[in-house]
This record gives sequence, C-alpha cells and structure tokens, in this order.
Amino acid sequence: MAVCIESVVSADGTRIAFQTQGAGPALVIVPGALVTLDTYLELAGLLAPDYRVVVIERREYGSSGNGPRPAEFAAQAADLAAVLAAVGEPAFAFGHSAGGLVTLEAMRRDASMVRRLALYEPPVALAGPPLTPTLEKIRLHMDSGRPEDAIIEFFTAITDPVPPRAALQPLADALAVRAPGLVADLECLTAMDPDIASWSAIELPTLLLAGEITDPYGTASIDLLQGSLPDARTVTLPGQRHHPDDVPAVAGALREFFR
Repeated sequence: MAVCIESVVSADGTRIAFQTQGAGPALVIVPGALVTLDTYLELAGLLAPDYRVVVIERREYGSSGNGPRPAEFAAQAADLAAVLAAVGEPAFAFGHSAGGLVTLEAMRRDASMVRRLALYEPPVALAGPPLTPTLEKIRLHMDSGRPEDAIIEFFTAITDPVPPRAALQPLADALAVRAPGLVADLECLTAMDPDIASWSAIELPTLLLAGEITDPYGTASIDLLQGSLPDARTVTLPGQRHHPDDVPAVAGALREFFR
C-alpha cells in the first residue's frame, strides 16, 4: 500500500511532518509523548483498508521541527489544525496520551474539521502542578547531560507501582534521544489549566478508550473526561496498559466507533 510523506508549516512557522496511507474517509492520529509516528504504523496499516490514515509527527519529535520555548499545547493544537486543513475534508481524529491533550485543545478552539473524536487516556489528571517538581528534576538531568536519568525520573513519577531502576534502564537507554521532546511535553502539561470545564463545550461524539490494567492517572483521567464531555462514552480494553499491546483491539474499537 502506497505511503506518502508530507509536511505543513504551522502558525508559528514550525514544520510538521505527517504520513498518509490508505483510501477512504480521513482519519488523523496524534501520537503521545516519547514516541514517533512509527509507533502507530501498525495501527495505521490495520485501518488503511477503510480510511485515509494520516499519522502526525508532533513537534520536537522525529522529522518535525522544534517550536518556541517554553512549549504549550496551544501551538500543538495549531499544528493539528494545519494538518486538518491540508487533509482538506472533515476527518475522524484519534489522540493517544499527550496527543489526546493536543487533540482536545484543538477541538476546544475549533472542531469544525473533525467528525468524531477518539481519545486513549489523555492524562488530564496530571495537568497543572502535579508534575512540576518532576519537570525541574528532569531539566537538571538534561543540563548535566544525563537524558537516560531524565527518562527514568519521568517513569518513576507516573508509574504505580514504581518499577526498579534496573527494569527501567533499558527503556531509558532506548528513549534517551527523545528526552528533549519529553521536556517540551512536560512544559505543556504543567502549564495546562487543571480545570477542564471549558472542554464541556466540545460536543463531538467522543470515544474514550482506557486500558484495563493501566496506571491510576489513566483511569482518573478517563473518569474526568467522561464527566466533562457532553457526548462521550468509555470503552475499556481488556488486559491493556497506557501503551496498548493489542493493536488490533484498538483498531477494532476505532473502526466500530468511526463507521
């Protein structure tokens, strides 16, 4: 199946890359933190027989550009708006984790280019102050040239129960190159208003996806959104965590909701 790599220039001049495959109604995927669009290519491939799947490379990651600092979700919402404009038709949208926060912010500003919305555990329960101390520690690690320690600091803060350092080290080594993107995402998250009342104006039909064995912040975040978004329903995927291993189950839930 043909894959097309394209890019747009966002409102602040940052280049945003995206990959397109398949044919049919447009479906835009917005990735989470510490991952590139490659993480979602299996999901895109499963959906491509029925949709024109567009996977965004968020700013600070992969082949997209780096924006002004401190980072904020408003700029990333503008990135999504630029991609939706390039798609050229109202699309379905799926945001995972931090990508879900980007998607929500974009829909709060202008939902006219989206038909239906699906979100997998956007961490709204962590918005505002909770991770500010973690961000400061991560900045110190980065200033000292220790991106692996920055990654371990992050997962230590958000995972319950906390894995031993030896278990986190291989993951930290693999993700160290993406630590600057993590800093930007945490700048966005800690600057967010924890009061999500303004999102109650998002009237799009919304699917909230959660993993059955996810971290507590994931469950708390879905509960907050279920109580705030006026047309939302929650589906829990058996045996899944914040980063689901059962990609066909995610694809099936999206196809069922978007059809």
